[in-house]
Amino acid sequence: MIGHTATESIPATPSLADARHRTAIAHLARVESFTMLRRLSLWIGLALTLASLVVAMRGQPQSATKYRDLVPLSSFPMTFAMWIVGVRAGHRDRSSRRPSLADSAPLGGDERAMARLASLVVPICLVAFVMALFGIASRLEGGFRMGDGSARTEGAVHSIFDLLQPPLVVAVVGAAGVATGRAARWSSPPIVLGLLLLFIGLGPWWLWNERYVYATALMQVQPLEFPERQLVHAPTVALHDLYLLALVAVFSGLALRQHPRGRLVGGGALLAALAVVAQLVVAPF
Repeated sequence: MIGHTATESIPATPSLADARHRTAIAHLARVESFTMLRRLSLWIGLALTLASLVVAMRGQPQSATKYRDLVPLSSFPMTFAMWIVGVRAGHRDRSSRRPSLADSAPLGGDERAMARLASLVVPICLVAFVMALFGIASRLEGGFRMGDGSARTEGAVHSIFDLLQPPLVVAVVGAAGVATGRAARWSSPPIVLGLLLLFIGLGPWWLWNERYVYATALMQVQPLEFPERQLVHAPTVALHDLYLLALVAVFSGLALRQHPRGRLVGGGALLAALAVVAQLVVAPF
């Protein structure tokens, strides 16, 4: 009797089941991260990003626009790669080349989406590493020229808030790609449309740092340009980073179908709106 009792299976408690569920999602996230590292488009985007950054840092040493252009150049090619990777990752379970997800699968669509969102840490860390190297190199070289006349300086350097923008933009684009890929019936049309929108939104980055527009731009470039005045304003950039973080929450929520979709979308949208208003309030214009 004692031996029989010892071999009886003990039903899993809810907390134990939840722990196993989280462990399974974490394991799938690791698998998705390694899959992300095998994406050719990711490495092409990183290579083009590094190339454009090196060319921009070496060219036009006396150009006052170098300070403005280097941050968007450090992430512009990578955002294209992230959009392609994100859409394809989100669309994977809907692809006609793969069997449909069975109802008895250990992890459902939302759990798989969570794992794919978690795998975005890989490209985010890659871009963050590039920005760290850029920040160190620019400081070792003494900074950049900016301004004219009495306001001119030869040692302008980007703040930590400026350097955080490219990784956050990559996170926004990647999360939006996963959400779009999961919702779209085909992956090719949204990829093409998204690349076009990214080109319009990030290509002419100097057009998005004027009055009012800078608060909602995907990439806020400094200095902010107003009639007869230019100014680098760190509080505005910090609040814009908060705005980008809120967009990550919104698109992550849109990639899900159930809990915590509502909290992420609602909370992220509210935080984004508050960050936009706060930027307009603190801007010294």
